[in-house]
Amino acid sequence: MQYLNKVMLLGHLTANPESKKTEHGHTLTKFSVATNKAVAHETGEIEDQAQFHRIVAWRQLGDICAKHLTKGSLVMLEGEIQYRGYEDKEGGKRSITEVKASRVIFLKIKKDEIEATSAEDKE
Repeated sequence: MQYLNKVMLLGHLTANPESKKTEHGHTLTKFSVATNKAVAHETGEIEDQAQFHRIVAWRQLGDICAKHLTKGSLVMLEGEIQYRGYEDKEGGKRSITEVKASRVIFLKIKKDEIEATSAEDKE
């Protein structure tokens, strides 16, 4: 049986990306994307409610995102939902839900020069 785990998001970065190299030398870039969901109230008024999504981009895709994206950049991205757990400083178990990006399209960026308008993860 085939399964599908695919996410598509269109939104703005809420902060500048944070990038680091792993112990194996791979780039890991993290950023948050805000999307809006229209919610209708009983009065008929429609309100936009922001939803925030954690994004991770690896290797070359992570390098490109770190170089070209800044807070406020408009992006469309594809990826998959992943869950991971960790232990906090007090020893408590925590979990994180995030989107592992496989493709990022830069729709509006703040830098003057760009090398690419679209980037994909080449694992």
